[in-house]
Amino acid sequence: MAAMLGRTIEDELTLTLNALPTAFSKLSFLTTVRDPYTGRYLHEGWLLWSSRDEIHGLLRKAHEEVFEHVLNLTMPLLCGELRSYLDSISDSCERTAHFWLELESYREMVPQGVCVQAHDFFHSQMRLSLKVLLTAPDWPPILALSS
Repeated sequence: MAAMLGRTIEDELTLTLNALPTAFSKLSFLTTVRDPYTGRYLHEGWLLWSSRDEIHGLLRKAHEEVFEHVLNLTMPLLCGELRSYLDSISDSCERTAHFWLELESYREMVPQGVCVQAHDFFHSQMRLSLKVLLTAPDWPPILALSS
């Protein structure tokens, strides 16, 4: 608690997001603080300093902004960020990529209220990126961007 005194939840969000290495990892984090059943965002650690509604609004806005950024990544950059992320959460990028393709785990990463075109574009970019990682894992643009 003492570490947060004098800081706002906005400061905490900035510190948290700055600690994450890529836009894709930021998107993943923001997805995890959204309840998939209610759509409400919540970071339990911030409840002592702010209301649920304020936390929800801040995290929802950040999710929309980060999603927009990820949506605009070039294919090589998205593949590089995705590879870095999958390498950080699993001992087998290939196995996890197959799993994501099968279950379409990335579908939860889209913020509520995004237009259909952005929603569909993100899904197609994710499917393509995962397929690239599986069929051309040593593609030089990926290796340069994921190291």
